[in-house]
Amino acid sequence: MAYDFNGTNQSMQTDSTPVNTPPFTFACWFNADTLTSANGAVLLGIFHPAGFSRYLMSIGQAPSPLYAYQTNASNVGAFAISTTNVSTATWSHGAAVFASNTERSVFLNGGNNATNTTNNAPTNANITRVGIGAQFFNSTTASPPDGKIAEVGIWNAALTAAEIASLAKGMTCDKVRPQSLVFYAPLVRDLIDQKGGRAITNNNSATVANHPRIYP
Repeated sequence: MAYDFNGTNQSMQTDSTPVNTPPFTFACWFNADTLTSANGAVLLGIFHPAGFSRYLMSIGQAPSPLYAYQTNASNVGAFAISTTNVSTATWSHGAAVFASNTERSVFLNGGNNATNTTNNAPTNANITRVGIGAQFFNSTTASPPDGKIAEVGIWNAALTAAEIASLAKGMTCDKVRPQSLVFYAPLVRDLIDQKGGRAITNNNSATVANHPRIYP
């Protein structure tokens, strides 16, 4: 089963992260119920909980493209924006590739990709949290999505376009460059990172929902 977030106060987190310095890749499946958040809706990211340094993948404000986004310690951001917009009421696949602090790319459904090369360097040593369904920064929780999330993966490498296309076709995270997969939360049964053994906290009880079709 996937998990359904209410867009108000539900999120998930771990208080340790397997990566905090590029290169790395985020990916997940998501199904948005609404796209009305004034500040966008964060699907997955890594964060400095008490400061501004963070990397994340989010659905933007209307017309709601997908973002690969990072901010430095001064809360200055750099982002890549997908060339098409997210649709509601359908499962979509998202991926954000942070090749370095001068290059980030975003992919929606295996394509529709864009790259941004703004120089932007978060304070990586302070990034200690994985967040699913919200961003955690400056001692706040913000930007929760209204919808479902499943098949969350983080790799300590910049996946290629072909690898991301395989994920978007339904391959599970552990079948795509498995030697670099450092965080894998299918969100099917137990809330645990299957690669690192990290327990995932379900804040305010996000509920189970139907899972997207995948090919284990």
